[in-house]
Amino acid sequence: AKGGLQSMGQTLKRGMVLSLSVWDDFSTHMKWLDSKFPDNHEKEKLGVTRGPCDGSTSHPEYVRQHHHNAYVTYKNIKYGEIGSTFPSGPQRRLESSVHV
Repeated sequence: AKGGLQSMGQTLKRGMVLSLSVWDDFSTHMKWLDSKFPDNHEKEKLGVTRGPCDGSTSHPEYVRQHHHNAYVTYKNIKYGEIGSTFPSGPQRRLESSVHV
């Protein structure tokens, strides 16, 4: 079978850790996230185009020079058992046949 849905379900059953970070990437210039990656593949190849960025401003030196005051604030983060982080109600209930 293709895809990772089954293994993702197994992983969720074992439990996961929330990890938040801010970083830059000298190796791939973050192109794996929202640009064309790998660089040596044609953008038309399935999975290569990962977003609209052209990657011209993704190098860490550029980012640090032009956005040296950048920061991130994490807030209002909810965590817990699936279904426990929001008010329950009929509009948010999963069908009984759906399991994570």
